[in-house]
Amino acid sequence: MSEQFNLAFNLLDESFDSGETGNYGLALLLSETSISFCTLDIRRNKFLGLHQIVRKAPNPGEKLSNTAPSFGEFLTSAGDTFPWMKYQFRTVKIGFEGEKSTLVPAVLYDPGETDRYLNFNFAQNSDDGIRSDHLLPLDAWQVYTLPHSALVATAGMFPGSRVIHASSLLIESVWLNYKNRINTAHVFLHVRGQYFDLMIFDGRQMSYYNSFPFQSPEDVTYYLIFVLEQLNYNPETIPLILLGNIEAVEGLSELLLRYVRHVETGQRNEAYRYSYILNKLPHHAFFPLLNFFSCGL
Repeated sequence: MSEQFNLAFNLLDESFDSGETGNYGLALLLSETSISFCTLDIRRNKFLGLHQIVRKAPNPGEKLSNTAPSFGEFLTSAGDTFPWMKYQFRTVKIGFEGEKSTLVPAVLYDPGETDRYLNFNFAQNSDDGIRSDHLLPLDAWQVYTLPHSALVATAGMFPGSRVIHASSLLIESVWLNYKNRINTAHVFLHVRGQYFDLMIFDGRQMSYYNSFPFQSPEDVTYYLIFVLEQLNYNPETIPLILLGNIEAVEGLSELLLRYVRHVETGQRNEAYRYSYILNKLPHHAFFPLLNFFSCGL
């Protein structure tokens, strides 16, 4: 592996057989700073492994140089580290964590106006390609950008694969797991890298979704309480469900408990079996990734 990348997780069941990838599913979540992926034995309906490669951060005060490896080199490094990623899988699903996205209700969506939807909130650059995902359960479209360089890299390693936006995957994952389990408003807080997602869902419809950058647990708590107040939800009564890499934000859980009375962590999808080796990770970690095979996207 390139010295510019680190292997953060490498969890693989001993029953994994690289000669059997034709019976496996491969799901990936990509970003400019990390590549996370898991394998599902489709015959046994069992997750066998989960891995994550992260780009090393520059030293304090140091900026990324013009010679920093491209996304294509990042993905190639993952394939070199795990050669079986390049084998033929029964199915490959890919999500990308881009920063530029906006939700549009289906009744207002016009496929010829996608660039205008994004221009309301974001500046475009020459490497941006505009895409959209139809979220059927919510009858809405997620409009977003993907770097052309990332599309070229994924198409090269996984020919014929389709890339969707990670927020589309998160929204459908929450819907799939909670549509029959809750009938009152719940707020879902999902942590990923230096961003977190907020979603309010009542088991029937989503009333709010947005993503925020943060640098401290105080940032996360401030945005959460601000959103709840603006939407007239009481932190004393609305339940909060935590998903994603919560433990990476030191002190976040304790701080949230000061302001929100009902806090719980998400659980894995019971429709699947999981190798014992994945018990090394909290059950709320990698929530969208481990629900990718259930989503219709």
